[in-house]
Amino acid sequence: MTQEFWKKKRVLVTGGAGFIGSNLTERLVQLGAVVRAVDNLERGKIENLGSVIERIEFLQRDLREKEVCHRACQGIEIVFHLASKVGGINYYLQKPGEVILQNALIDTSMLDATLRNGVKRYVYASSAHVYPLHRQLTPDAPALLEEDALPAHPDLSYGWAKLLGEKQVEYAMAQGIEMRAAVLRLVGVYGKNQDLDLATGSAIPVFIRRAIEYPHRGPFVIRGTGEETRSYCYVDDVLDGLLQAAETLDQHTLLGPLNLGSEGRVKMGDLAQQVINISGKKIELHKDSSVSTLIWGQAVDCTKARKLLVRWQPRVSLEEGLRRTYHDVESRMSNWLDRSS
Repeated sequence: MTQEFWKKKRVLVTGGAGFIGSNLTERLVQLGAVVRAVDNLERGKIENLGSVIERIEFLQRDLREKEVCHRACQGIEIVFHLASKVGGINYYLQKPGEVILQNALIDTSMLDATLRNGVKRYVYASSAHVYPLHRQLTPDAPALLEEDALPAHPDLSYGWAKLLGEKQVEYAMAQGIEMRAAVLRLVGVYGKNQDLDLATGSAIPVFIRRAIEYPHRGPFVIRGTGEETRSYCYVDDVLDGLLQAAETLDQHTLLGPLNLGSEGRVKMGDLAQQVINISGKKIELHKDSSVSTLIWGQAVDCTKARKLLVRWQPRVSLEEGLRRTYHDVESRMSNWLDRSS
């Protein structure tokens, strides 16, 4: 990223108090941007913005309301649209209708407000969940290419919503409007400020919390057989990609969709064991194989991103990223105890 490009740029981050949004907001402030963040705090937390909250404009508003989207986009040059109804696998399975309806509403309202306000650059955060289930049925399934998304058959309604969001951007750009846009399919992002809730959190923060609270919360259990594979990318590397995509729009009217993540893969059982090793505790790992597995193997090919985002590549190893995330979770949980005592 170039400090010169971002200095005094008027930037909106939706979902700005969430996991990725809060990290991006902090980075933009460091780069000298003038940042407006909007979040309804349904899942995001104001404390995620603790280090920069006095240096940004923060709107606690709900992007399902068109007027809120319009207000958020006024006077803005670049939009990073990260806001979404997200959660762990249980949430997606239990609330499929809520997920697709709410996400489609948010994405539609935000894109419409962006266009009406003459925003110059729009970065849409999509997801690897857009890919068809049949391409992810074995632990060693081939790495997913961008063109593999069609014909469409995502496993979750969240994936269908993200695919619709991508198409909205694509078709809007086909009308020859002046705005430039990037569509990035994020995969396995983890790191500082990630949700720690055992019911709604993603695998890595949940594994870390289980290790920290062991043995008081009971046995350390993971869903499935442990042979399932995923790829994970530390949040700092993803931020680099998001920012470079926005800069690269000098050369592109529509950039993407591009896979943005790490190309390595890890078995979920091995991932849990790495967390246990970092904890330094003697923990026996239990696997709940009664839970049915939808996605057996998910890895992506990021060749296009490396080619088009010429300065980008993941730099933080999984081991280092896990250690950083473990320390972040440990610190936040310690703060919980301090506040309750």
